[in-house]
Amino acid sequence: MTDTINADQCAQLLDCTPAKVEELARNGELPGLKIGRGWVFVKADLLAYLSERARVEAEKRRMDRGKSSQSAPNVRQIKPRRQPPPALPRPATA
Repeated sequence: MTDTINADQCAQLLDCTPAKVEELARNGELPGLKIGRGWVFVKADLLAYLSERARVEAEKRRMDRGKSSQSAPNVRQIKPRRQPPPALPRPATA
């Protein structure tokens, strides 16, 4: 038998508010089913969805990290030395 949870239980699982869970479900971001006025989620489907999303986001972070290290290698920038100011002209002596 599959375990189902409501929006409140799903919010506890996701550490967010029930309103956020319902918004995500309405937008199709969370796998759920609206029955009457409430939302019902199959816990196994929700956990599989979260697991897959975590893998995709981790891969994206790895790819972003790889791009940033390729475009800007960790090379120390050497600043040019400061030049001394030009010599002032000597006042004319009479």
